[in-house]
Amino acid sequence: MERESTQENASLPSHPRESPKRPILTYSEALALLRKYIPDEKTIYHSERCAEKAYELASRIRAKHPDLTLDPEKVRIGALLHDIGKSQPGEHEINSVEILKKEGLPELAELVCHSYPYEILLLRGIEKPEYLPTSLENKIVIYTDYLIDPDGNSTTMEERIREIKTRKKDQIQRMKALTLAEPRLYKLRDEVEGLLGE
Repeated sequence: MERESTQENASLPSHPRESPKRPILTYSEALALLRKYIPDEKTIYHSERCAEKAYELASRIRAKHPDLTLDPEKVRIGALLHDIGKSQPGEHEINSVEILKKEGLPELAELVCHSYPYEILLLRGIEKPEYLPTSLENKIVIYTDYLIDPDGNSTTMEERIREIKTRKKDQIQRMKALTLAEPRLYKLRDEVEGLLGE
């Protein structure tokens, strides 16, 4: 695939701790990978909107905190690919990680685990701390997913959680996991917003 135009990459802010380098995947390459797995235009649109918002948030945080190791373009690509696992049965959040590992993209796989798979598995008696976010880049991807609804509209985390609980009310175990995850998710939101100065 061709690299994206220099004009698009020229808008990336410089970072004193990083030398300019080619992203893991260009946006076009990542979008083609997403389309390889996801034929659903609604999911693709949601993912594109998440990518835009994640890039915006990561760029603002890096501008305010140049000492942090944070790559807004990597966050953008991770947010674009976060729902790639919806192409397979099971927990799509975990599927997304596994697909990107299979595609030879472990550095993106660590960014795409989102939502509350840790709590889903915990309720099944399985503790997998690797499904908890540790990097700021992963936390931005998670937070962004809660700021964009399934139709690609902007929302708040509170509204999005209410929407999920309404839409998935028949999935009792999953909703128990979401309720269990809520304090962690709001703490994550507070951390990201604190870095934004909001």
